[in-house]
Amino acid sequence: MVVAGSVVVGLAVLAATANLVLAHTARERIARAASCRLAPTGSVSADLSGSMAGLRLLTGQVGTVHIRAEDVERDGMALTVAADLHEVTTKGTMSGGTATATVSFDELGKRLDRKGAGLRPESDGHGGLVLTGTLAGIPLPVTVHTSIRTGKDSVTVTPTDVDVLGRTIPVAQVTRGQGSSGLAAKLAPRTVKAPELPTGVALTGARTTGDGLALTLSVPASTSAGDAKGCAA
Repeated sequence: MVVAGSVVVGLAVLAATANLVLAHTARERIARAASCRLAPTGSVSADLSGSMAGLRLLTGQVGTVHIRAEDVERDGMALTVAADLHEVTTKGTMSGGTATATVSFDELGKRLDRKGAGLRPESDGHGGLVLTGTLAGIPLPVTVHTSIRTGKDSVTVTPTDVDVLGRTIPVAQVTRGQGSSGLAAKLAPRTVKAPELPTGVALTGARTTGDGLALTLSVPASTSAGDAKGCAA
């Protein structure tokens, strides 16, 4: 019984060690491939789902892969990309997944402020976007609430209400009347073009987080590993 118990413990240790080694090697290879495809200037990390993900690789099944890349530049816009890819195999195929590409508030502000409104984008703490600062015609600090709408390749931010001195006023009321054309222009909807997306990847929505505006994306299934820029899987 003692010998049998020692053998079982020994096999368990070997299995756990093999699992850790295989998982570590897989994470490194996935991170290298992601870094080659995304070409970020920041860090890239990869993780596998499940407690025995390393040993699962022996069957050709990787499972769900989590990837995060910092400072990915697309069309002059710096992004943080995080993706969850499902049913990934060692051949490089997958059943699809989801991703987010987060634009920092500073980066977003550069594109929203082209009309010189002087407002800073921030999160409202519930996934919505607010603009704070001062406006010509309202020489007091204001908070502008907005709605966010996504198109095929763009995000439109539309001011809806203005908070000033504890009072909430609809934008339509604020911009009504003579002499308010300048204010109306500063509170007009603004459209920001989304970065060019890979073939098959679709923009499905947008919401704010503590880090910026997160663009939500759907990732299509892949039946082959592909060869993006000669990157090895």
